[in-house]
Amino acid sequence: MSRRILLIIAYHFPPDNAIGGLRPHRFFKYLKRLGYECHVLTAAPRKDVDAPDIEYIPDPLREGKKQGLAWQAERMIWKFLVRGQALLSWTDALFAAGSAFLEAHKDDAVTILSSAPPLGVHIAARRLSKAFGCPWIADFRDPIDSPGGDRAVFQDFAAPRVERHFLNRAGLVLANTDAMRDRWVTLYPELRDKIHLMWNGFDPEDAIVPPALPAREQKLLIHTGELYGGRDIRPVLYSIGRLTASGKVPASSIQVMQVGPTEPGEIPDAAFLAAAGAQAWLEFRDAVPSAQARAMALNSDGLLLIQPHTAVQVPGKLFEYLRMGRPILAYVIPDSPVERILAQAGVPYECIYPGQAEAEIDARVGRFIARLDGRVCQAGAWFEETFEASRQAAALDRLIRSLHGA
Repeated sequence: MSRRILLIIAYHFPPDNAIGGLRPHRFFKYLKRLGYECHVLTAAPRKDVDAPDIEYIPDPLREGKKQGLAWQAERMIWKFLVRGQALLSWTDALFAAGSAFLEAHKDDAVTILSSAPPLGVHIAARRLSKAFGCPWIADFRDPIDSPGGDRAVFQDFAAPRVERHFLNRAGLVLANTDAMRDRWVTLYPELRDKIHLMWNGFDPEDAIVPPALPAREQKLLIHTGELYGGRDIRPVLYSIGRLTASGKVPASSIQVMQVGPTEPGEIPDAAFLAAAGAQAWLEFRDAVPSAQARAMALNSDGLLLIQPHTAVQVPGKLFEYLRMGRPILAYVIPDSPVERILAQAGVPYECIYPGQAEAEIDARVGRFIARLDGRVCQAGAWFEETFEASRQAAALDRLIRSLHGA
């Protein structure tokens, strides 16, 4: 290829704080250093004006224009077909902007990369790929057909078909966990050669330097981020409640802090919260900017990871947690990608599981609390080699070259 051009379509993108924007931004940043000309189409507003390679495409629904035929179609898709945003009106605007860009580069070898959710980015990428003959890489940060959770009326019928439509038509597909890739390869063995694993990861230039902790009797466990959609923190809190009530863990020796919004079904009832609050071992705080949330986590003795609702996905915060130098208590499904990463990363951790007996949960939580000694613990070489962004960009470069026969 002479000029290596990558058109990235991503609904979320910095300075948008949504964690879904970090992955396409890492691709953008490090592929540019490998010599690519990258152009981004995004719904994330720009505060600066000097960003010609990042094009803001306003989403009418995000702008509050929830009316008209497009809005009604969105509601029907959400209610009856797939719990994912199609964003049809925004997709039309994306197609127009992408068409203008591709017309201006019709003599160049352009690759399209769409990072979803929402579904609209894949819809636009498919249309552009078909109209201009450009190879398309479909990046899945979440599967479309995912078991469990809140589901549309006909989701069991619609979601697999929508997912397979994109898998069939993309030139290459990126799955961000090994479980997602393996599931697709099992379901669609004829597509195995186009399905590739590209984990989420971290930017090495976003340095995290864990501070030494002061000597203190009360240990702080913290969870930063929203609790919703099956991210149920109750088993952890119930266990600590039992341990403090029995005296195995003095209430004065532990504090648990949840930073971010919560849904009622993911936290204990009012009576439990009042009792824990009276003993001063449990605190809920509103969401704070990401830099402040990180600072609060770095001041903790241990980190809580809540991911019991999926055996396929890995939360983006895991890669930040593993660089914070603190032990991790994870509520996850056994042998999930999260647990396998924790087992290899080299940071002290303990896992509890859905359906586990209370006595076993209490033994593990008690063991975790007892090992909190304030020492900084660093992830090992495997973690950096597997998840560091510039290495992932090099792997993506090889995939792009393969699409162009290079």
